[in-house]
Amino acid sequence: MLEGLRSQIYQVADLEAAKAWYTALLGKPPYFDEPFYVGFNVGGYELGLQPTSTPDAGQAREAVTYWGVPDAEAFYAHLLTSGASAYQPVQEVGGGIKLGAVRDPVGGILGVIENPHFLAAQAGLDAGEAEPGLTFSLHIGQTLLEQAQSGARSAKVSLEEYLTIGASFIRALKCNLKHGK
Repeated sequence: MLEGLRSQIYQVADLEAAKAWYTALLGKPPYFDEPFYVGFNVGGYELGLQPTSTPDAGQAREAVTYWGVPDAEAFYAHLLTSGASAYQPVQEVGGGIKLGAVRDPVGGILGVIENPHFLAAQAGLDAGEAEPGLTFSLHIGQTLLEQAQSGARSAKVSLEEYLTIGASFIRALKCNLKHGK
């Protein structure tokens, strides 16, 4: 039985270039850094980089892993300005879910997904219950992110902090809803 995503490993021809790009993108160094593998902790999930020579012709097609983000269009644009190239433009696929994918500078495919149902589930709510809190918390997170990017805040807001703000607000909203506040 599958228990959920734990790791996504990208095969890369240039490990140092990939490590530098993902370190800059994530705003933190890898937690595991060896010549045979580099691993980053992204919100409790592993983004791994494994050096490889030219892939075998018989290898399976690349799978696309979609990493959760609070705003798919904004983060997709950030990826493009960070050196990635367009692969699959962001599109809404129904139910408020948006996804897209880029190629990182060393050729790997990196997908992003904005899914209000996942954030709600983390807080123990149905997506319908979470909508007001989700919208407000994402607004707060976006404001903090914009402040960090403009230099108005001394500390940069990481993607994990951004998502934590939203999840914390939804938990508080859930508590208030249960107690009739």
